[in-house]
Amino acid sequence: MFYVVAILIAGLWAAFLLPSFFDHRSRAPKTTTRDFARTKRILGQVSAAQPDGEDYVRHHAQMKRQRILTGLAATALLTLVAATFTGSVAWLWFTIIVDVALATYVTLLLYMKQQSLVPRAMVVPISSAQPAAVATGAEQLDAYEEIQTVRVIAAG
Repeated sequence: MFYVVAILIAGLWAAFLLPSFFDHRSRAPKTTTRDFARTKRILGQVSAAQPDGEDYVRHHAQMKRQRILTGLAATALLTLVAATFTGSVAWLWFTIIVDVALATYVTLLLYMKQQSLVPRAMVVPISSAQPAAVATGAEQLDAYEEIQTVRVIAAG
């Protein structure tokens, strides 16, 4: 009987103490950092899932490029296997054509990536305000040259 009462008292104490112990651990800096990272990842997924967002368009364009690249690579491999097993020259030419298409696609992707990394020069429009009336001819020439000047400001 004593053991049963002792186990019941220990169980009650455990029922009251353990939740506060685990609650205290859930507020530790390490777990709050994980919670923040998890929440940030979920918000990123939500923003990428909105069809009007730039992230959505970029993500789906990247997925489309990956599918095309995977399809070309698989086709190149399958045509090479078919050309090897059948010994057909037609399959070999088809393999070469698919390989050229794959190389062209990879080159195009690399070119587009390189172009996206190049900074663009920002062109600032010059106002079309007319200069005030000028008394001398030399001042009029300077004002005319100022109007014809184009300023290009490079972003960097």
